[in-house]
This record gives sequence, C-alpha cells and structure tokens, in this order.
Amino acid sequence: MEELKESMRHELSGSVFMNVKGFWKKYFEKPKWSKHCKVLSKEYEARSAEEKLKFPEDPAEADVWRWIKALEEEIIKSSVRTWTKSANEKGKMARSRFMHSIEATQCHTLAKGQIEGGQTDRQLDYFIKRNNLPTGDGYHWRDVLVVGELTKLPTSAFLDKFLQLCVYMSEVFLAQPLHHFVHGFILFGTQLQLWVFDRSGPYCESIIDIGKSPKKLFHVLAAYMMMSDKEHGIDSNIRYDGDEIIIKMKVPGSNVIQEFSLDSKPFVCQSALVSRGITIYSSIDKKYVVKFSWKICGKTSEVELLKVAKDVVGMAKLIGWRDLVQTSTLRKGLTFTQLMVKCTRPAEKVLTTPVVLSGNSVQYLKKGTSKAKSRKRKSEPEQARAIIESVSKRTRSGTKGQ
Repeated sequence: MEELKESMRHELSGSVFMNVKGFWKKYFEKPKWSKHCKVLSKEYEARSAEEKLKFPEDPAEADVWRWIKALEEEIIKSSVRTWTKSANEKGKMARSRFMHSIEATQCHTLAKGQIEGGQTDRQLDYFIKRNNLPTGDGYHWRDVLVVGELTKLPTSAFLDKFLQLCVYMSEVFLAQPLHHFVHGFILFGTQLQLWVFDRSGPYCESIIDIGKSPKKLFHVLAAYMMMSDKEHGIDSNIRYDGDEIIIKMKVPGSNVIQEFSLDSKPFVCQSALVSRGITIYSSIDKKYVVKFSWKICGKTSEVELLKVAKDVVGMAKLIGWRDLVQTSTLRKGLTFTQLMVKCTRPAEKVLTTPVVLSGNSVQYLKKGTSKAKSRKRKSEPEQARAIIESVSKRTRSGTKGQ
C-alpha cells in the first residue's frame, strides 16, 4: 500500500483541486431528488435524539458504520416504504410527489480479500453498490459506485488518508474503465471531505464540520443512494447485457448509426488514474476492436487521422466512431483556479554526494578516495518518457478500427 501511495503522489501532481466552488450545489442541491433528501434530513433531525440514531461521541470506525446503517434502515428505507404505500393509495400519478427510488445500498468489508476483482486484497470502510445485484455473489470492484474512508484521525492526517482513497479509486477505474467519474469521501471524526475523481484528477468541496449536526452527512449518504447511474458517472450511451457491452457508433461518410457488441473484458486497459484512460475491447465476433480514450482538446483526434490514412496499406480501417462526453461538460458549474491546486509531491531531497559530469557518465566521488564509480546517463528517449503530459482538458471518445 505504501508504495502505491507514493506512486500516487507523483501521478496526481498538479491535478488535485481543493475547495472547488459550486461542488455542493452541482452534486447535492440541483438534482431532482435533493428535495427528498431535505425531507429525510428533517425527519432525521427530529429523531436524532434516539439512541441508535445518535452520532457517536467517540467516532470510531465501527460505531460510525453502525450509525450509518441505522440511518439507512430506520429512516431512508423506512420512509420510502411509507411514501410508496401513500403513493399507491393516491394513485400512480401522485407517486413522484411522495418518493424517489433508492437505487443503491451501503456496504463495508471487515477484512482484506472480501471484495474481488482488485489488483490486491483491500478492506473498504464504506462503499455503495446497486440495489438490484444478487446478494449471494459477494462483493466485486466492478459494482462499486462510491468509496468512503472512515477514521478518527484529525485532518492533519489528510495526505495519508487521501492517498489511500486514491488507491481505492484506482481499483474502481481498473474494474470499470468506462466510468466517467466516481464519488468518494473521507470522514475525519466529525470533519467531512467530499470528493469526485475523474480522468483529469480528483477535486473536492471545502471541509464540512458535522460536529454540531450530522444532518449534512445524512443528506450526503441519502443522496448517494438516490443517484442514478448517470449521476454516478456511468455512461448512458453504453448498455451492459450480461457479458456483453453494447454501443452505437456513426459510420464514417454517412448518417448511419451501427450497433456493436463487445466482450465485457478489455484486452488493453490503462492503469494510471490520471490518464487518457485508454481501453480496448474486442467485438464478440472477433472482427473488430473498439478503443475508448479521452482525447486532449486542441489536438487532432485519432478519428481524423484514420480518415486521412484510410487508403494507406497496413493502417487500421475506421468502421465507426462516436464522441461521448467532454470533461468540461462533466465539470460544468464548478470553478477551478490555480490557487486550489494541492501539492502532493514529496519535498525534493538535496543531493549531498559530490558528483563530476564527464561525457556520457556521472561520477560519484567518495570521501577520502580518488576512485569514482560511473553510471550511464539516461538516453533522451528514456528521459522523455518521464515527462507527464497535461491532462486537464479531455474528451471521452470511442473509435473503432479493423
């Protein structure tokens, strides 16, 4: 885990934004279900003195988890059942006035290895999965919609817990590479930090103090359970049918839209969290491959390049393409500034060993000796590979070639 955290510090450098303006309004206030969250929050406030609904004075992970599940069973699901009964009595047309469906349920694991499909065994303090999944199949990373980290530690432990959340988010994107974004949070005792991760990096709301009233945390948890697939970052242009992925694409040079069925397991998947998210699938009939990637705005797309090279022998043939979504669209309503960038890189260490540069080698001098060891310098191509490409503006696209 520590090696992965250290890797994340470098990978996310310059891509982490904190105290983003408009976060709460966009994700928790504007959606149509927010009025139901407010109704539920008022009910919680009225019942918050009940023993099982009291937020723990000592916010240990196990106690906070029990409180979270009590909210789900005693208020959220119970109220929805009441709304459903009232709606049925008043008729189908009135149903939307009384309720919003609960799309997901809250879960956690008690030990490492209880969630499958990851690169290594993990233990999750909190996650959300869909309601309609079979209960006997255990947990899998492909079903995770939200990830939460619960800790008694103060916010001074931010970097360590944030990097841990980043590692978990990396697992989500590896298991679900077509996700546009993923919600997450860290609860430091009574200090709540809400996050969204996309392929351009993570960004968060200002820290929310829930010490006096956990009503806002209740609102967040209810919201996560009511969010639609699209609000959880799942692409509505892509359908999942058993072990197949279905996508429609434009045929070049015409207005025809063609449907393609893909194997659900990609044979190429980019592992970096902040990246173009390149993922390649094979069609069920093995005649085509489909490449999904986030393209950099202002650059010529692969679609245009393939159109130009359509008569070149040995080049992939473009069969279909589709632009799915832009990062600017996903982040619409949010304000990002350079002052919000959080530095995650470790402090640079000062080189104290004397060195002599000579030709294509670096000589390291030892104290009290004239002998020197040498090591070849990195070639230019190797150095070039260490350059991190800017990923702040991207567009999600699917291209198909033969």
